[in-house]
Parts: sequence; structure tokens; C-alpha cells
Amino acid sequence: MHWKRLLAAGVVWGIAAGTASADLYSLFSSPLPPGPGTVIPCGGPLAAPVITPTGVKHGENVFDMTPAGWNRETFSTRAPGRYINNSCDDPYKCSADRVGWVTLEYLYWATQGPSAPPLVTTGPAVLGPGVAGAIGQPATQPLLGGERVLNGLRSGFRIEAGAWLDDGGQWAASHRFFYLGSRSEQLAGGSDGTNVVNLPQVFSLPGGPVQVPLYVGFPGLTRGTVTSSVQTQLFGGDTVLRRALRAGDAFRFDLIGGYRFVHLGDSLADSFDVVSATLPGPLSPRLMGEDSVRTRNDFHGGQVGFATTGRSGRFTVEMRSTIALGVTVSDLDQSRTRALFGGFGPAAGLPAVPGLPVPGAPPLVLAAHNQSDYFAVVPELGVKFGWEPINHVRLTFGYDLLYWSRVRRAQELYALGPTLRTDTTDFWAQGLSLGMELRY
Repeated sequence: MHWKRLLAAGVVWGIAAGTASADLYSLFSSPLPPGPGTVIPCGGPLAAPVITPTGVKHGENVFDMTPAGWNRETFSTRAPGRYINNSCDDPYKCSADRVGWVTLEYLYWATQGPSAPPLVTTGPAVLGPGVAGAIGQPATQPLLGGERVLNGLRSGFRIEAGAWLDDGGQWAASHRFFYLGSRSEQLAGGSDGTNVVNLPQVFSLPGGPVQVPLYVGFPGLTRGTVTSSVQTQLFGGDTVLRRALRAGDAFRFDLIGGYRFVHLGDSLADSFDVVSATLPGPLSPRLMGEDSVRTRNDFHGGQVGFATTGRSGRFTVEMRSTIALGVTVSDLDQSRTRALFGGFGPAAGLPAVPGLPVPGAPPLVLAAHNQSDYFAVVPELGVKFGWEPINHVRLTFGYDLLYWSRVRRAQELYALGPTLRTDTTDFWAQGLSLGMELRY
């Protein structure tokens, strides 16, 4: 029945000629099946299926198709070429062949460093006690603090896992998580009684704030040890649904909606141990103390945005832009301890002012906690370039910028005394990413 083969060829040719897509032309003009007597194994190479156009849906042609050699019923597809040959150059157009993706990226990001007051200072001893190493003196040099801290680059990672929710690749769900390793700056040192090492202290008196140097070391007066540190940590993620508004061979545009979470933790701590520089250890008065401030900021909010992808051969470029509106839940913990053992007075290098222990008194201990909620906005922008060396695998290189409108940072709240500031500030993180994506 050669006329049937000729009729089938005519139907296929008519469909190919009637469509504006060169891709459909190349797909529909595949060879006819072998002649009578030749068996096509089920699941083998398919050729010249019976394809019937049924309309347009979401801007794409929809077909009913019965592939030759398949022992199954007629079904609908938006990508008939997938059943004519075994190639699939576009993971979005052939998403039914690939049910999901996993991306692992190395991050090299910088974060906005907080401003910290001078935590440990030094200066020339010739200025005398109360002046040497004091904040505001021209010769005073900060050993830690007095500027923005924790402002450098650090490594981290980001992982994303997603899945297509329909055969046409119109809907997808994904979850991302990123983590930046903790960054800290530390000072551990002291004085043997021949140099000036000062911990600036501020007390609120009736006449106003008063600066009282606490000399861990001062020639002929005190000697001791001091440790001081600042630390920060950042991580977060989101869970979103994606809906394709436009999907083609070279361009895709998705709407994004879902939930965003970000955590920023900061801490500041110092401790000291001071004895007399002129008395033997067992006879010397001993002053010990510590200060600690810690903040934990957690953002929870709804997120909307878009993602676009452009493709040229095996090269891709993606842009993702989102904005999340929600609340920052900020926890603050503070502790402060001062303890004096064995005596008090000039031998300890400390004037008798409020806020410091007196002889025979128990240690002064302050512990406080509070939680505050703030409305916040967290936008994000990312650009990523990709190259696919083989099918199913893409190597990526990108840049990301994350902004957070309102947080509390421990280093900026500490005011060198028992009373903390109440300020909030903004925050950003930005940097480069290098990754690999696997579609399966």
C-alpha cells in the first residue's frame, strides 16, 4: 500500500510547511518508517510519527502524536521533537526528560563590616595616667577597633535543588541555602609593666559621660593580660515556585514567588586580668573582668521577583532579581563582670569611681537580654554566566548582591560602658560565585 506511505508523507510535509518554525520543519521531515515486513522494536529509534496539531496553549503549538514503533496510546506534547530523535539541546524545552537539577557553588563574598569603638588602645606613658591611651588624645593608637571591622572577603558555599512540576516545564519548585564561614578579628596580649595597654571605659555620671582608662599595663603602675575579639556569621536561603511566562529556544522568563530567610549573627567580647607592677604576685591586688555583647538577627518574609535566561548554543546567561518584605527578629544578649581581689587603690591603677568594685564588695555582674522586631526589606540581584561542556552539566560563574535594610550589630551597640546603644543599621553582602549545575 504505497499510497498510504505517500499520504502520510504528505500530511507530515503539510504540517511542516504550515508552521513558521524552522525547528519544527527539521523535526517533521524525518525519514518514513521501513517498508512492510520490517519490525521496529518498541522503544527503539522513532521516525515519521503521525502528528496532528490541536491548537495553541501558552504561546506554544500543541500536538497529538502517535510515534511509530511505540505500543501506547495517543498523547499530547509541546515538544514533539523529543520523540523523533534522542537529542535534547534545551533543558527547558525538554524538561520532561529531566525532572530536576542540583547546583553547588563556591562563594567568595565580602560583607559590610560594622563600626566598632576602640576596644584596646596604647599611647606614650609620658602623658601620665588618665591621659595616655585615652580616646581623643592625638597620640592614642587603637590596637583593635576604632574603625570598621570584619570587612574582608571570606569563603562560603551555596546549594540549590529544584524539580519540574509538569511535563511542559511551565512550573518548577526550588530551594536554595547559602553559608558564609565565620570571620573574626582577635587581639591577645598584655603588658609587663613597661608599656601602656588601655581598655577605654565610659561611665555615665551626673555631669555626663566620663572616660576612665583601665590600664592593663602602665609603667610603674600595672601589668596584666587582655583578650578582645569581634566575630560575624551569615547564612540564609529561600523556597520558591517558578512560573514560566515565556519559554523558547533562546529565551526564558520566569516569575518567582516564595519564602526568604536570612540570619546575621555578631559578637564582641573582651576580658582582662590586672595586677600591680610593683608588688609581688601574692601581695598584689587583682582586678578581673569581661564584657560581652551578642546579636542575632533573623529575617522572615515573602519574596517575589523574576528570573531570565538567554541561550546561544552551549552558552547561557541568567539574571535573577527578587525582593522580600518581612520582619527582622533581633535578639540581644549582654554580660558585664568586674571583680576585685586583695585590695583597691593606686596599686591597682584604678581610681575609685562608680561602676568599679570597692574593697570587700562582691563582684559586679550585669546580664541583660531583649528582643525587638523591625519591618525590613531584603532585595537580591544575581547575574550568572554558564557553559555546558556536555549534556546535563553546566559550569557557572556569577556575581550576587544581597541587601538587608534593618539589623542590630553587636559591635555598633557597644558604647564602652554598661549602657548599650539602641541603633539599627543596614547590611549588605556581595561577591563572586563559581559552580556546577547538574540536570537529571
